[in-house]
Amino acid sequence: MVSTTIKHVLLTGFEPFGEPRPNKNRSWEVIKLLDSAKIEKGNVTVVCHCHELPVSYNDVSEQLPRLHLSQEFNIVIHCGAGTSGVVKIEKQARKSGYSRPGNKGSTDIPVDGCVPGYGTSDVLITDVNVDAVQNTLTDMGWDKVCASSDAGQYLCEYTYYVSMAEGKVAYPARDLPAPKTLFVHVPPQESDPYDDGQLAEIIREIILQLA
Repeated sequence: MVSTTIKHVLLTGFEPFGEPRPNKNRSWEVIKLLDSAKIEKGNVTVVCHCHELPVSYNDVSEQLPRLHLSQEFNIVIHCGAGTSGVVKIEKQARKSGYSRPGNKGSTDIPVDGCVPGYGTSDVLITDVNVDAVQNTLTDMGWDKVCASSDAGQYLCEYTYYVSMAEGKVAYPARDLPAPKTLFVHVPPQESDPYDDGQLAEIIREIILQLA
């Protein structure tokens, strides 16, 4: 009898943001469709753990490390609202340059616009081969997906940096391998070019590639 390997994926989207405040953020609408899902790949079962993140630098810095500690994650995929008409898979995140306020206003902006608490490099690059992931999705018919090297220097990129820094610092401290980590920007408007269910399917296919 073949034994089953259990893996865990952390999936996050964001709360609504902006003025006037919309009722929902599409990134979370997509991610929550996978809440508690179990994705099968051969003898591997990937269990999805979905969380809605605040649009706040301080809150992300407090909550995201706690989420990483809550489970031995093998895969981490963050999702945020991006550019109309295209899904972007981000390759890297910068440590500094964060000056745009989130939902808690200007007092929430990090000191010197810098991610605090990590002695990691100015730019962190994901260990995932983003071009290969994008090419596989394109071959499957998801032709509105591209690789990107500019995650926007806002809460999305900040979150991506914190997560990759956790992989480089906190996981080795626990004698664990760093999770495969990605950030995916989805179009903010519905059915542009994919509906929520289709975007969730793209996330699911990325998980299968990383499992």
